[in-house]
Amino acid sequence: MLLTGETLFIGALLDALIGPNLFVPGEPFLLAAGYQLQQGVWSGLIAVFVGAILGDHISYFIGRYLGGGAQRKLITWQPKTRRPIARCRRLMHQKGNYVLMFARLLGPIAWVVPFMAGSNKISWRRFAAFDLVGVLLGIGQFVMWGYLLAIGVDQFPLLTQAQAVLIEHQYLLLILICCIVFVYFGRKLRWRFLFAKSTLFVCLLMLLANYSHFFWFADDFQKQSRDESYKQVVVDANQLLFKAYPGKSGVFDAQAINVVYIGETPRSLMKTLGWIENQTFSRNDIEFKDYLRLLRAKTPPVSDLFWHGSPQEMAFQLPGDLMHRSHIRWWQVGIDGSTEKPMWAGALSYDNGLQFTPYSGIFTVLHSIDPNVDIERDRLAAQIARLLPHHLTLLQPLSKPRRQDDEHDYSTDGRILMIQEQSLLAIQSHRS
Repeated sequence: MLLTGETLFIGALLDALIGPNLFVPGEPFLLAAGYQLQQGVWSGLIAVFVGAILGDHISYFIGRYLGGGAQRKLITWQPKTRRPIARCRRLMHQKGNYVLMFARLLGPIAWVVPFMAGSNKISWRRFAAFDLVGVLLGIGQFVMWGYLLAIGVDQFPLLTQAQAVLIEHQYLLLILICCIVFVYFGRKLRWRFLFAKSTLFVCLLMLLANYSHFFWFADDFQKQSRDESYKQVVVDANQLLFKAYPGKSGVFDAQAINVVYIGETPRSLMKTLGWIENQTFSRNDIEFKDYLRLLRAKTPPVSDLFWHGSPQEMAFQLPGDLMHRSHIRWWQVGIDGSTEKPMWAGALSYDNGLQFTPYSGIFTVLHSIDPNVDIERDRLAAQIARLLPHHLTLLQPLSKPRRQDDEHDYSTDGRILMIQEQSLLAIQSHRS
């Protein structure tokens, strides 16, 4: 049910009126006006604008005619206004016009600016002119957000991406806030060895973030409802995104998808070739003791890569050691139109040592990927030709040639290894 114009007017008025504005938040009314505006209702916008202007002007005249006495009574009644009033007085003296224009963007100062403008005997014309700009800015920001919320954030790719980045990096942001608070109190209390203590504090928080990410939260993906209808959609390999990312938000350096398999599942293919199936943090419930067991077996879990926001469905490695191994991750990406069989995309690469790197909203230690992914692609093609002659392999230029740069963690000639059983060729020929 939409709020009436009268309700929005009263809400905006009380939000601007000195005294009641200490208790009445105006944001819900302004957001509601933006929501109504998207529905084609202009009266809400007019109501909050008139209410805000009227509230500011009443506060101005209260300050102008009651002055210092009203200030003292206000501080006695609500001690929390002492600091905003003192800060506002100082800013009003130094940069009065700017304060009047941007007061509604300055947090608690906005409560007392019109009142203080009257107390300081600023002329009404000057106040009215700059307050008009301030109301337009202050109301405009919340009306805009209400409008966008009514449309839906998913209609704005940039906002959707920003939202994904913030959600994915929330624990890193929390660590940053904790560190700022830690250093602040350390300086206030004059702790000795503050730098060493702060460094230790950051390291402990990062260890906690790593542990919680991999052993508590990564497997939550299994419990989430997901739209997997794309798996039943006919796709053309030429239109696939041949990139995967070490995070859902896609702001990380891309890793190459360089293999496409057409068939029910690549699992039997990989096992026939002697590849070992790995556990992954998103698809398996891995505890720390399980992680140690897998390390001893030289088959550590594979960290997740994300293709269109989804982690790999399965992963495999060739026998190797803890520092060096060939591995591949697989995603089902749709249905091949010519054979009506599932199409799978694979990210094949080689682990070559360890590195400290940003990953899925945290900083952690992961395997360093050899950037020349074409070597592993060609090696897999040769292995299939040698061991599985009934499978057809082709190198097709479906992607762009790339060199390792700030956005891509690999180099490639752009050719994709296409794999399918030769028996499927008869199906293709018959349908063509």
